Amino acid sequence: MNFDIDCLRTFLLVADSMSFSRAGECVGRSQSTISQQISKLEAQVGKSILDRRKGRVIELTAEGAKLLQYARRILQLNDEAFGSISDEALTGFVKLGIPLDFFARDFTSWLTAFKRLHPAVRLEVETNQSENLLRRTERSDFDLAFFKQDAGAKHGTVVLKEQLVWVGGPNYVPESGATVPMVLFPEGCTYRRSAQNALRSRNRKWQLSYVGPSFECLRTAAIEGMGVTVLGRALVEAPLRVLGPSYGLPALPAVEVAYAFGRRSRARVVSELALFLAESLSNSGVVKSAASAN
Repeated sequence: MNFDIDCLRTFLLVADSMSFSRAGECVGRSQSTISQQISKLEAQVGKSILDRRKGRVIELTAEGAKLLQYARRILQLNDEAFGSISDEALTGFVKLGIPLDFFARDFTSWLTAFKRLHPAVRLEVETNQSENLLRRTERSDFDLAFFKQDAGAKHGTVVLKEQLVWVGGPNYVPESGATVPMVLFPEGCTYRRSAQNALRSRNRKWQLSYVGPSFECLRTAAIEGMGVTVLGRALVEAPLRVLGPSYGLPALPAVEVAYAFGRRSRARVVSELALFLAESLSNSGVVKSAASAN
């Protein structure tokens, strides 16, 4: 069985917008044509990939979420192969928004790799809090933005889920029952909101010890013992350490890393960059999580 590339591309548009009509607008096709392409994919896999109620897309099914990950990889390889033998080089400009902690990942190397593949592409990158990134993307301030959100928030296309953990420096030991000094990103950060909600749910007192504009600022403050911070598990590297349940801190939720397009941003270069970074981010999360477990 061979998947239809056009159907996979349509599926990505539907998964991102959660709407047949909006997906159709992006590619200049009718809603019925989009529905037919999704039905063709479902017939091929023999299972439903979208949960639909009264004609509206509610969410991806488990099979749909699995297919989405493969669809990204298939389309990325397809487009890279076409670009490598075609005279139609990828060109254009993309304004990209990313969360403050992305430079703790291998983000700069991913962008360098993308530029190496597509040297004619121009990029402008801005970091900000996730809530601001999502709001500004909806206003089309960004062509593409990655952001963190509460699990199940259903904004954009989810790339991976990360478990949040309490993190301290090598010599920091929180006192049992004492007010917790917090080292956090500014307001609008999903990590910050999750930490505060968890402490409130246990009636645990806390205070701001340090608010930093970048991951390196937070990392340094935590290492020097200014307080406790909250990060995705894959971002914790020595000398930082995870503070487990024995430290008396409440359990933290998992968060989702997702991406969304600006409403007027459907150029091929934007889609290509989204697929490339989503694949890199997804693979990095798997690799780092596995390494952390060893």
